[in-house]
Amino acid sequence: MGENSKLKMGETYYPSKKRNEISENYIRGPGWKVELVSGQYVFEFLASRHGGGVDCYALTEDEFNQVKSDNLSFEDLLNLTDRNPNRDLLSK
Repeated sequence: MGENSKLKMGETYYPSKKRNEISENYIRGPGWKVELVSGQYVFEFLASRHGGGVDCYALTEDEFNQVKSDNLSFEDLLNLTDRNPNRDLLSK
């Protein structure tokens, strides 16, 4: 197995936790991303409701930088946006 896997319990291999992709104006994790679009940071994630799709919310530059520095997790982003009645979805 490659370096990205770890051995656990005999010969069974389990993949290690996938790291987020991070660049200057873009962060992507499994099922979500934050990117700078037309001067606005946009948090987009796969919706878990019936029919699926994606939901998008605006983030501040500070929130983006906190995600980038690993001070805000995906769960934290959901609490700030999707679970917050004071934050509205961005229209597509």
